[in-house]
Amino acid sequence: MQIRELRIRDVGVIDDVTVELSPGLTVVSGETGAGKTMVVGALQLLRGERADVDQVRAGASQALVEARFAPPPPDASDYVDDEQALVAAREVAAEGASVRSKARLGGRMAPIGALSQILGSAVDVHAQADSVRLADEQWQRAVLDRMGGDGLAQQLSAYQRAWARWRDTDAELRRLASDEHERASKLQRLRDELAEIDAVDPRPGEEQELDAELTRLAHAEELAAAAVAAAEAVGAEGGARDALGNGVAALRPVAGTDSVLDAHAERLEGLAAEAQDLAFTLRAYAEDVEVDEERLAALRARKAALSDLGRKYGGNAAELAEYAAWARAEVERLAGGEQRAAELAETVERARTERDDAAAALRAARGAAAERLATEVNGHLADLAMETARFAVEVEPVEPGWEGADRVRFVLAANPGEPALPLAKAASGGERSRVALAVRLALADADDTPVMVFDEIDAGIGGAVASEVGRKLARLARGRQVLCVTHLAQLAAFADAHLTVTKSATAEGRTAARVALLDEDDRIVELSRMLSGATASELAAGHAAELRAAARRM
Repeated sequence: MQIRELRIRDVGVIDDVTVELSPGLTVVSGETGAGKTMVVGALQLLRGERADVDQVRAGASQALVEARFAPPPPDASDYVDDEQALVAAREVAAEGASVRSKARLGGRMAPIGALSQILGSAVDVHAQADSVRLADEQWQRAVLDRMGGDGLAQQLSAYQRAWARWRDTDAELRRLASDEHERASKLQRLRDELAEIDAVDPRPGEEQELDAELTRLAHAEELAAAAVAAAEAVGAEGGARDALGNGVAALRPVAGTDSVLDAHAERLEGLAAEAQDLAFTLRAYAEDVEVDEERLAALRARKAALSDLGRKYGGNAAELAEYAAWARAEVERLAGGEQRAAELAETVERARTERDDAAAALRAARGAAAERLATEVNGHLADLAMETARFAVEVEPVEPGWEGADRVRFVLAANPGEPALPLAKAASGGERSRVALAVRLALADADDTPVMVFDEIDAGIGGAVASEVGRKLARLARGRQVLCVTHLAQLAAFADAHLTVTKSATAEGRTAARVALLDEDDRIVELSRMLSGATASELAAGHAAELRAAARRM
């Protein structure tokens, strides 16, 4: 994957420029303040990095960065219609002191995070701030882990899973211990409630049964008297039964004469039989009804007990029974708290062992990566005129955390016989810049990142060292695309392509930056300017031509 075309509009002092980029090493040069760093800033926006209101050109409504990547990055399948290329864009609008940002991938709206996910690993930017961050131990650990590649990344992932399991189980055990008093109090309360409910033992639907029986017992005498009176009315001499019997007798002489009347006679016979049976039933009911004051009192006491429970715990008998079932299960769970605590303590110890084993494996992987990084960096430092310096990576055990159980420190013995000290104490500004460059180069050697961008990595160096940096970048650019902002002709001479950024006045009297691709003759002129500060120096032009010739022989 490479950046084939880059458009920058209203970013910093850049008005609107479009440049085609080629494979290999491309350098960007220009006068101080011309806007070279805006090219790097534009690529950082495309990587999904934070936008700043100052990046929008004064007077413009929004800044725009667009790039065409070919072939598309592997993770861009959701946004690619044309399999030959992916167009990515970032718009940044200034709204007072705040900033609003939009992203597009393949012509479609996309979250800013998608830029980071898809282009972040494909375009690597090494900015000037790296030499400052080099003293930060957290950044040092990230550099070391990156040096370890996929193998170390897998070890870190395995450790983090083990650490998370230990953290979660340990937190649960701590919560269980801190809740012990509350657990015991809740357990006793539930047991007391269950004892009270079980003493009454409510049954679902019991209230309806109680109400029905209470009503019968309270009106027993009235019910018996009514049943007797009804039985007399139906079954006594001259009652309904006799009247119905007389009707049956009246129809017998004409039976068989008319089928309609026969049907009525049959019905009348049925009513007479039913009246006789009903009279017997009513007398039996009246005999069964008894006045039982003791039973009535017991029922009233039972209903009062249910009512008291309902007021105390809420709900009817069915709901009380349901609550009792839940409370019983909760008592069982809480009563098993001690056993749960013992089981959980064993789980925590197993998780701790797994965490420590994973931490040891991660430390071993980091130790191996530390040796490789130190070897690579020391090799680059020798080429950068720091032959006697010794760079090392210390990996020391510390209390386990999310990133591992290691403290990673970059140390440097700048001169023979001196102790190795942390970079912030051991290195001067120039030395730290060269160490930062050596680390970048070491990481680049270990990476397969297709596009690498270096922003003035030559700060603090010059002469033969700059030429060596140029050689290293040119070798690094074989098989990938490398962009480098530089102010040193010795480095720029090794580039496959040379872009220059210049400032000029627009028709409106404003200053705008332009980016141009130089041909070979123009490159000699630009290299002369970079060497002497002037473009008309024959001596500088000769030196520039020598630099280009030497670089071509590499």
